[in-house]
Amino acid sequence: MDNSSSWACAAARIAFTLALACGVHDAMAQAGSAAPPRAEFAPALSLDQATRLMQGAFAYARERGAAVTIAVVDAGGHLVAAGRMDGMPFGTFDVARGKAIASVATGGESGKALMERYRMNPIVFGQISALSYGGPMFPSQGSLPIFIDGRLAGAAGGSGASSQFDEDAVRAGIRSIGAQAERP
Repeated sequence: MDNSSSWACAAARIAFTLALACGVHDAMAQAGSAAPPRAEFAPALSLDQATRLMQGAFAYARERGAAVTIAVVDAGGHLVAAGRMDGMPFGTFDVARGKAIASVATGGESGKALMERYRMNPIVFGQISALSYGGPMFPSQGSLPIFIDGRLAGAAGGSGASSQFDEDAVRAGIRSIGAQAERP
């Protein structure tokens, strides 16, 4: 395949994914879900911020005698930092990343809120997950958006413990960098 065909194929996939996302929004509205407010995006989440967030989440887990895997993505869903504490299975990395991507891809929804939406209409998330970013979206508790100065900067996902513990560790990490996990 030549470069022009490759670019055309990529552009078509992006257009299809955007059209599908609009359909997801419409389907959620028809299912009785209020669409989340449009997110205003912050400047890029730095590697330093993402690493400190991850370390804050690890400290939270260590203090409680537990271990987690943490993944931090920027507002575009791109991985900025991730790590597994000793003893964590390798699969927890992809789960944490999928949780974070789902949160940021939906404009800053928590994994807990996304889990409820999934229960209301599983086909929507099943389909968008298979198409967006090659399928790593995982609408599940354990992820939170990262708001800096009131704007969406990214999201973090945790995996390896209970969903509530994953979320609590992520929240501790977000607080450790002076950011918020709730939309202002």
